[in-house]
Amino acid sequence: MSERLNDGENMGTAVDGGEDRIGALPGDLLRYLMSLLPSRDAVRTCVLAKRWRTLWKSVPALRVYDPESYGCAHGASTFVDELIRLRSPTPLNVCDFSSDVDDDANYDFHRADEAFRRMEPWIQYAVSCQVRVLRVRFPCRATNMTLISPHLKRLELCDIELEGCSLDFSSCEALEELEIINCHIFANISSRSLKNLNIRGFSFDFDTRIHIIAPNLITCRLAAASGLTPVLHTMPSLVTASISLRGACMDCCNCGNLSCGGCGGQTANNNSSLVLKSLSGATNLEVTISGRAMSIFRNNLKWGPMFSKLKTLLLSEWCVADDFAGLVYFLQHSPILESLTLQLDFGTHKKHLNKTDKSYNLREQSLLSKHLKIVKIICVTKEDARVCHVLEILHTHGVPSEQIDIQ
Repeated sequence: MSERLNDGENMGTAVDGGEDRIGALPGDLLRYLMSLLPSRDAVRTCVLAKRWRTLWKSVPALRVYDPESYGCAHGASTFVDELIRLRSPTPLNVCDFSSDVDDDANYDFHRADEAFRRMEPWIQYAVSCQVRVLRVRFPCRATNMTLISPHLKRLELCDIELEGCSLDFSSCEALEELEIINCHIFANISSRSLKNLNIRGFSFDFDTRIHIIAPNLITCRLAAASGLTPVLHTMPSLVTASISLRGACMDCCNCGNLSCGGCGGQTANNNSSLVLKSLSGATNLEVTISGRAMSIFRNNLKWGPMFSKLKTLLLSEWCVADDFAGLVYFLQHSPILESLTLQLDFGTHKKHLNKTDKSYNLREQSLLSKHLKIVKIICVTKEDARVCHVLEILHTHGVPSEQIDIQ
C-alpha cells in the first residue's frame, strides 16, 4: 500500500490541460469533504493530482464500511493497518467501523469475533487520536472493549454482544451521547457526563438486573426486547423519557416467580426496578409496556412517586389494567399535566370489560389542575366498553368532553 500511495510517477491532473477547481479549494475544506468519504475512497484521491498526494494522511475521519467488500476480512485489516501506519497523527472527529452483514442464524460469529479482535487496536488508535465520535456497528462478541478517552463526545454501538465489556465511562469526561442499538448488555452503565441515552432493540441480562447510573441525563430512551428491566438511579436533570417494554421482558413480581402474572408483590428490595420513581422528574414521558413487565410497573405505583414536573404523557393500554389503576394514578399524581395521549389497542382483545370497580371515583384525591388542555384516545374501536370507562374516569377527574379527542 505504501508503494502505491507514494508512487508519484502515476500522479496526473484531474483534467488534462484543464483547471482543477476542486483542488484549488483550501486544504482544510478539502480534508473536511474527504472526511465524509469511506477511508478507502479518501485514499484513492491521491492519484488525482500532485496536490492530492498526501491530503488523505490528515483527513480527520476514519471510516471503514463493510469489511467483506475488501475481498475478505484480512484485506480490510491490511488496509486499515497500513492506513494507520502511514497516517499523520491528526485528531479524529469521527471513527466509524461498520458492517452490512445481518445478525442472523447463518452468520459466522467466529469470523466476526476474529474481525473484532483485529478491530480493537483500531479503536485504541482512534482514542489516541482524540476521537470525538465513535461508531462500532458490527455483529460480534466484544469481550475486552474498554474506552478511556477524555475527548469522546458521542458513542454508538450496534449489533454487539457486550459481555465482559466495561460500560463504565467515568474516564470519558466529555461523553454526552450514548446510543446502543440491538446489543446484548451484561454490564452496568455508568457516566456522570452523559446527557442523552438511547438504548433500543436490545436485551438485558436474564439473571442479574443491571444498573444505569447517569445522574445528569436530560434525555433517556429505553426500548427493551428481552431481559430484566434495569435499575435506573436518580436523574434530577431529566426532561424527556421514554420506556418501552414488551412481552419478552422477564420481569415478574418480587416473589421471584417468573411465571407469576402479578401477585401484588412483597416490599421492594435492592433487586427491584423502581423505573417510574426514577423517571418521576421528567417533563415529557412515554410509558408503553406489555406482558410480564406490567407487574413491575404495578409494583412501582405502590411507592407513590409524584410527577410534579410532568406536562406531556403517553400511556399504552397497560394503564387500563387492574381497574384502570395506571390511568387513575397518573391523573391523581400529575398536577401540571397539559397533554395526555392514550394508545389503547383494544382491537387485539376479544374480551371486553363489562363492569368495573367504582373505587376510582375519588374526585377529591385528584391533583389535576386547569393546565390540562387535550386528551387523545387512540383506539381501534370506540365500541369497546373500556373506552366508555376511560371517559367516565376522565370526567370524574374534571376533564370536560370538549378536551377529549377520540381517534
